[in-house]
Amino acid sequence: MIRLEGIFPRLLVLLGFCLVFGAFFNLAGFALIKPMYGVDITNLGSVLNDLSSERNVSILKFMQLLNTLGLFIVPGILFSLLFMQQPLDKLRLDRSVTNWQVLFIVLLYISFLPLINLMVSLNADLSLPDSLAALENWMRSAEDKAEALTEAFLQMNGSSDLIYNIVLIGILPAIGEELIFRGIIQRGLQQQFKNHHIGIWIAALLFSALHMQFYGFLPRLILGAFFGYLMVWTGSLWAPMIAHFLNNTLALMLAYYLGAESLQTEIDNVGTTTDTLWISGLSLLLFSYLIYRFRHLSYAHEKVDEGYHEGW
Repeated sequence: MIRLEGIFPRLLVLLGFCLVFGAFFNLAGFALIKPMYGVDITNLGSVLNDLSSERNVSILKFMQLLNTLGLFIVPGILFSLLFMQQPLDKLRLDRSVTNWQVLFIVLLYISFLPLINLMVSLNADLSLPDSLAALENWMRSAEDKAEALTEAFLQMNGSSDLIYNIVLIGILPAIGEELIFRGIIQRGLQQQFKNHHIGIWIAALLFSALHMQFYGFLPRLILGAFFGYLMVWTGSLWAPMIAHFLNNTLALMLAYYLGAESLQTEIDNVGTTTDTLWISGLSLLLFSYLIYRFRHLSYAHEKVDEGYHEGW
């Protein structure tokens, strides 16, 4: 293990790992798409502009796969091995979650969905002052492109597409992003400030900001905090990984079985329209009660993470 004192130098090293390996894996992707798909790197702009082509979507999925590996998974694993003594223990990966905790996580997430939808709706209606109109137009354009890409990814023609998407969108981000944000950053901040709330919310802020989607910033911030508290309450990194996987995979399953159009026009609107706002209120009450029970049972089973004072 390499010793490097202080959280901020370590976070700078982590950032360096993410940038270096992210760039390396992207360059590798650029080099591989020519022999794999017959597309030259100079034509990538046309790939992004034509999402109706299955080949183009396949190329973008391949690049997304390498991006996740390079930005999160490889840097997270390498950093843990180099700078953590007993990394499985420090990351809380040696602590399992019980069956009842998994059940509660599922119930918590389902009860939370209408509130998330409402936050998405409120965030989407935010507007900047007229003096920042150019910035707002750029952000909305970027948001529209991200939404179009998501819609393209959700178009699945069979079970093989579904399995690939579950790995690409469900499993790998849940592992990589939780390893970085909850396992390393959040716990490092908790150790620095001796306060798990500070660690949770700063990590959630960074988690939401990294996605570079202004009109999804608020719900992603709340989700990040939810993931962070799950880790503290259970004492296990597997808890936020499960919740993150559930968040990403549920949308995939609904899009596969109901269609992406139904997902966006019906399910995503639950709790956001004037005649369904009562569902968001009910959601808040149910979510609050479930959190109370979940925390109580977690503390009773001595699974709560009281080790925020431990160093890396």
